[in-house]
Amino acid sequence: MTVRPSTAFDENIRDEMSSLRGPVPPGRSRVDTFWQGRVAFYGILKALGVGPGDHVLVPGFTCFVVPSTILFAGAQPDYVDIEPDTLNISLRGIEAACGAHTRAVLVQHTYGVPANVFPIVQWARGRGIAVIEDCAHALGSRYLDPDGMWHEVGTAGDAAFFSSHWNKPVSTGLGGWAKVTNPHVEVRLRRFHDEECVSPSWREAVLLAVQVAVHKLFLTPRIYWMARTAYQWSYRRGVLIGSSTDEELRGVMPSGYCKRMSGFQEWLLRRLLATASLEAHRRLLKEVYDSALAAAGLPVLRIPEYADAVLLCYPVRVRKKDQVLAEARRRWIELGDWYKHPVDRPEDSNAADFGYRTGMCPEGERAAREVVTLPMHSRVTEETARISVDFLKELA
Repeated sequence: MTVRPSTAFDENIRDEMSSLRGPVPPGRSRVDTFWQGRVAFYGILKALGVGPGDHVLVPGFTCFVVPSTILFAGAQPDYVDIEPDTLNISLRGIEAACGAHTRAVLVQHTYGVPANVFPIVQWARGRGIAVIEDCAHALGSRYLDPDGMWHEVGTAGDAAFFSSHWNKPVSTGLGGWAKVTNPHVEVRLRRFHDEECVSPSWREAVLLAVQVAVHKLFLTPRIYWMARTAYQWSYRRGVLIGSSTDEELRGVMPSGYCKRMSGFQEWLLRRLLATASLEAHRRLLKEVYDSALAAAGLPVLRIPEYADAVLLCYPVRVRKKDQVLAEARRRWIELGDWYKHPVDRPEDSNAADFGYRTGMCPEGERAAREVVTLPMHSRVTEETARISVDFLKELA
């Protein structure tokens, strides 16, 4: 099936972003922006009334900020194993994991590949369970509804959140936004945004703007590993604005967690969302990687018929993942390691703090041992993409 790129998402999101400081255009959802995508998720949980005694189903192949945010709301994350081909959860796994206290399901569109959401939504609505879409990886991706119509990710469930973190499809350094389809939930989310969140300090806003400028000027695939090490060293010592605090890494909600986006972040987000070339570049790189991997005899990512994926990064399964990553670092080849665990987190934190025990999600654990990711960002050229594939072929 041939799928043509869509401009509908760009048009819709531009209209929605224009409502940040004014009335909502007819037929549009209001977009609320936050200092980080995880705060948008937290706001959605609050708006849905998720709290103590409730359980939320999450994929057993995700970042620790997903279960930590659920814990901050007073609820409990329950893990659902992923499907090996899409690396997403499915209705089959959700049905097996659902319990009497399940209040919501988080559907993550891993690496930009949409999950098969519509069967999940139909099942959940018959049971009074909310569906939240994690679109942090999937800006621009679409899915097919039962009537054969295409929709942007984030429009099928009850609510969705997106991220504009450093390594996401568009980056404002930190940042994220939330959309809801239920008007009653939308009112509660807006109240959370306006009354319970604070604006970042002047220092935080300026420091983040400087980091964004430095990131844009200097980060290239060639110095990826050096830049990553320098960033981690700096934010742990308070020199830079970091993504996560020590409290978050222990599953404890830090003070000052609930923040809105700064004016700089919103300005940059509007500008980036109006740049159609970003999506076109990722679609081109997907074709380049497909061709190069097939020629090298390596596994090619198969996108389901119901999905039109704009990839955040290109997942490839390898043997001896740690050795491959170590050699990539030695040769200065950009290669991603996420996720390294079904609940991906720094090595000095404990998965048990987020309710995960070894053996809960066998497929998620296998993916964590095997999957590396090829970069898709704007600094990746067709030449560097082919060099990365040649590297994998050599070590396969």
